[in-house]
Amino acid sequence: MDKHRAITHFLYYLEQHPALAGINPAKVLLGHTADYEALTGAIAEHAGGRQPFRFNTLRLDLEPTALLAQAIADSDLYIFFYDSSTLPNPRPEGPEFVRALQGVMAENWKKSLLFKDYGDYFYDTFSVTPQRIAGLNSHLIQRLSQAKTLSFKDEHGSWFDAPLNSIKKWTDINGVGNFDLAPGEIATHSEAINGRVKFMGTFLSTIPFARKYGVLESPLELWIENSTIHKIATDVPGLEHDFNQYLEANPSNRRIEELGIGTNEGVKALYARNAGFEERHCGLHLGLGGGAKGSHHLDLIFSGGVLALDDEPVFDGRFVF
Repeated sequence: MDKHRAITHFLYYLEQHPALAGINPAKVLLGHTADYEALTGAIAEHAGGRQPFRFNTLRLDLEPTALLAQAIADSDLYIFFYDSSTLPNPRPEGPEFVRALQGVMAENWKKSLLFKDYGDYFYDTFSVTPQRIAGLNSHLIQRLSQAKTLSFKDEHGSWFDAPLNSIKKWTDINGVGNFDLAPGEIATHSEAINGRVKFMGTFLSTIPFARKYGVLESPLELWIENSTIHKIATDVPGLEHDFNQYLEANPSNRRIEELGIGTNEGVKALYARNAGFEERHCGLHLGLGGGAKGSHHLDLIFSGGVLALDDEPVFDGRFVF
């Protein structure tokens, strides 16, 4: 793993964050816990005090709340590195220092960047050159614009089809100008996804499915009609009950609100860390919920499978065009 190269890529994306547009030098707060001290130190050292950044590093778990709140207010962008879902006794609202800063963080959300539960996978997330990710995303979107049907299948008998005339415009998440810096995804919405999918993979949500069930080794079967989940089944103890509770909590939770394709070849596997970088894992993910008040967004990140355009594979564990 080339950590120096990954930090170079990270700083490239950071310079183009929307909160820093037209600001030089930008005041950037690097808030971190002990486990991320080496990383934040390496970022500040790599930048070397040169333009366009002026970094300030503070310990989130040691500094007084009032000092941290003032540092957030004074910064052009604040970046927090900490663990939450991977802690021994996690809470949905995060660690104590995050709960104490909730108000000021909400007020300044447009200039916030949170790397929760990344650990050393931060370096994997930024290991691929920005040119590779931008080119891959652009080429995929072009291919999708020329096809009629996107389909998915896997060795477990999964299948679904999405007619491409049913989709919204693809969002290109290549790290450049994105509020979430982690690069490597294209995403859209379709009202016409139909199929029967045996989901194998992991979850990403404020609801602790990833913490409880890890990376699924036995499938969660989903019956999908017009982008709505009508029925589920699984042999995983407790999962059917918990997942049905989620689905029944809000009508939007049954809806596939996001159809995504991860394109970050640096994310080699799924780890059930409930961390944002896992959504960039190459291949399919489906995002449920979040389309109505009171619903919760839950990503299903698939560990494998084949994506095809008009029955011609474009991804079968690697991109094949």
